[in-house]
Formats: sequence, C-alpha cells, structure tokens
Amino acid sequence: MTKSELATLRDDVQMFATKVLGRPLWPHQLEFCTSRARYRMVCAGRQVGKSAALAVLALWEAARRRDVHVLFVSAGEVAARRLLADCADLASRSELLRGSVLDESKTRLQLSNGSWIMSVPASEKQIRGWSVDLLIVDEAAFITNELWSAAEPSVVARPGSRIVLTSTPFGTDHFFRRLWQLGMSAPGETYESWHWPSSVSPLISEQSLSDIRDHENPITFAREYLAEWADASGALLSPEEIQQSVLDYELVPPELVHWHGRARSVPDWWGRPIRFWEVPRTVAGLDWGSAVDANALAVVACLEDYGLGHLAPDGVTTGDHVFWVPWLEAHHKMQYGTFIERIVNVAKGYHLAGVVSETNGVGAYPTEELARQVDRVTVNGLLGGGQGDDVRTLVNSVWTDNRRKQAMFGRLKGMLQAGRLILPNHPELLKQLAALTMVETAAGNVQISVPESRGHDDLAMALGQALSGIGRTTRMPGEIYRLMPEDAKVVTMPSGTPVVMPPRMLDPVRGGLYGDVFWGGAAGVESPKW
Repeated sequence: MTKSELATLRDDVQMFATKVLGRPLWPHQLEFCTSRARYRMVCAGRQVGKSAALAVLALWEAARRRDVHVLFVSAGEVAARRLLADCADLASRSELLRGSVLDESKTRLQLSNGSWIMSVPASEKQIRGWSVDLLIVDEAAFITNELWSAAEPSVVARPGSRIVLTSTPFGTDHFFRRLWQLGMSAPGETYESWHWPSSVSPLISEQSLSDIRDHENPITFAREYLAEWADASGALLSPEEIQQSVLDYELVPPELVHWHGRARSVPDWWGRPIRFWEVPRTVAGLDWGSAVDANALAVVACLEDYGLGHLAPDGVTTGDHVFWVPWLEAHHKMQYGTFIERIVNVAKGYHLAGVVSETNGVGAYPTEELARQVDRVTVNGLLGGGQGDDVRTLVNSVWTDNRRKQAMFGRLKGMLQAGRLILPNHPELLKQLAALTMVETAAGNVQISVPESRGHDDLAMALGQALSGIGRTTRMPGEIYRLMPEDAKVVTMPSGTPVVMPPRMLDPVRGGLYGDVFWGGAAGVESPKW
C-alpha cells in the first residue's frame, strides 16, 4: 500500500471501512462517522447498525494516529465487552490490523501503533482517572447522571478529544436526552445529533416493520423501532388520534335497546330442529371506585357496517371488524350493591357476552358479588324468562397491574391509529383519554395513568378493560352481512372509516359469528318462544 493510499485511509473513514475492514458504512452511519462535532449523539431503534458504526469509528480513530486512547462504557459490562469484541473481530480480518492484540481479560485491544481500545464496567470507580481521546458511551440513556459526571472529565486533558453517546430512548430528565435534543436543535462544531429509527436500515423492509407494528405493543414499538421517547409530560394519545375517532352519536341506554336479531334452526343430537334467536352481543369493562373515584362501566360492540369498504368481488366481507362504544356511565359515591344491580340491568339490555372486572384495590368483593348475581341470569332468562343454561354473561376477574395497563392502552392506541375504534362525543371520556400519560421508571417499565392534578381515569380504565374482552378481530371467510338500506346515511370518519348513521351493532345473517369476536361464547341461544 502506497503512502498516498495510507494517507487516504487516515482521512477517509469510508475507504478505511471498505478497504481495511471489509465493512462499508451505510449512508446514515457514514454521516455520523464523518462528523467533527465534539459531542455526537444517536437515538437509535433496533437493527440500525449502531454497534457496527461504533466499532468502525473506534478502529479508525485508533489506527489513523499513534497513541490514541478509546474508551467504551455501556450500561452493562457484557454490552461494553461485546463492542470491544466487535472491534477485535473486524481487526482480526484486516491484514493491516492483524497485529492487534486483545488481552486475556478481553477488556483491552492493543494496536501496533501504540493506540488502544478499552471497555470498562459502568461504575464510577472504574471510570474515574482515565484520560482518553474518544469516549464512547453505549445505551447512554441507561447510565445514571452521576456516572456520566464521572465519565465526562476523561476527555478534558486530551486535545481534540471527542465524545459519542448512543442509546435507545429512555428517561426524561436525563443527560443523554438533554444533549441529544441540543444536537438536534442546534447542530454545529460542539453538538450534533441523529435520529435512527429502524427504517433507516437497508436490511429492514417496510413490510417487516408493518408486521411487527400489527402485533407489538404500540408503546414498545414506538420506543424500540421508531426510537421515540415515552415522555412523562406527553400524552399517551395524541390529539389527532382521539379527534379522528370521535363520532357525534347518541348513546343508547340499555333500557332503550331495540334488538334486531333473527330466528334460525339447528339440529340437535338426534337431528330434531331447535329454534334459536340470534342477537348481537357486546362486552363491558368495569372500574370500581373508592372514596374519590367513580364506579364506571363501558360497553363495546362490533360495528354493523354492512360490509362497507370491506366487500370482496364475491360479496364476502374481508379485513377487520370495527368496534364502537354504544353505552358508558360513571357514578360517584354509588354503593357497590346498587351499581351491581345496574350492571345486571345493562347485561340484560345489551346481552353482554362478558364483563371484565378488576379485583385489585377495592374490586375484589364487588367482582365476586357481581359474578354471583350475573351467573344466575342466563341469556334464555334475558330473552324470555326461560331457565336454560346455554350461554351466560361471564364475569372475567382480572388483576390490573402495570403490565396489563400497557397491554390495554396499547391496544386502545393501536385501534385508534388503525381507525378501528369509534368513540362517542362524551366530554368526560375524551378528557380522561387525553390526560393519560406515560412515565418510564428506573426499571424500564412504562406506567400509564391520569395525574391526580388532571382528574380521574375511571371511564378510560373501564373502556380499556372492555377492549381486552375482544377476541377475534379479523373477519372470517364466509361472513356475509345484511344489505345496506337504500336511504342509509354514510359518514366517513377522519380516520377513513365509513360508518352508517346512526351506528348499530353487527347483525350477522349467519350464526356463530360472535363466538370468538367476544370471549363470552356463541351468539345463538335457544328461545322457548319457538
């Protein structure tokens, strides 16, 4: 290799990565590595080539000049050693760097020109006292502010020294976030920042990200793949997500529900016909109040859209079901016994397939009593006073911990984004949904709640519980629905979802469609009238 080629390698990180390491940099990696800012910050999602970029940068800085000191710090000792192992692996494949030696403890890579790259555990004792040219802190958002105060001075005594901070987003009042925001808002010779969502990687397709989005918790997806912070002062739901899903329709009290089911016959074990009355069913969620909070109930139903926007050429519906809220209510200072009677009446009016009721807090006793009372009322009894036991309104007792809240409200957010949940223009519900906030704990969990200063969360919790009672959401082959009335008024939501006004519950032409839409059981129930 000629002197001019060696000089080029010292000045051109892309040529060094390609010719020496055999690992060309992707465009976003190259922009980061060529920056001359003293502080470089990267907020990154998964599989964006962050570790590879750090290894290339560390080797280039160490190889291009003599006696360069590079220090790796990570939130975990294993992660820091892994970065150093990546450097050693690239060096071992390079003819120019083959003389590099990794010590037996695998914490130091020594180059033949006197430069070295070292990894140290994330502890103040291990970090203090070093003097380095390049400090690389990986997963910086998980490093404590105190540890950062011990690490930052390591670059003070070396002229031209630089700092690199990379991490997935985490935390709020934290040095990494402050520096990253500074580099994003005012990039220059001192600070420069980059945002690398997973989509910047040439190895990740839009389809693969879409598939992950479909099944991943939206909060986790936003952090791990979109590289977005869960801001303690920011709302779980954006104003756009809420507003695009609000429809101005009248809630229907259970006493005024007019059923539009149909009769059908099915053979019994001996082939004799049994007449069933087929009706739409719903699911409800409960939030039990104490001295301050209200007892709240929300009902969720499958929307009848007559196949609008989902009809295949053969007239069979495809795609996903849309859900809506036909009824909700909240009562302050109502005794549990009175509220339980009210829930039973709602179950009668709306033919609830099930009720999702929390047992933590004050909910254990009223949930148990509700199950006892509801269990005595069968769907036959609701329809015509019969005493059969074909299908019951089931009470599903749940413990609402932080993980369940993430799942509930993650589903709520995902359905709103997809235009698959329609909200009523109910001021208190909308206020509570808008007030839901996310706070990340030191353990990496996401806590979701309405701050006490901003009111209550009882209706929002009841809605979240009801949504957890939804089972199958995708339309099955062969599901055919009634024809739309000629005078039907169709409203297209801002989300793009078409709704026939006024909204009504899904009315299947063929039976058995509700057996796995809501977890409460089959829709067909024997009627003594036939």
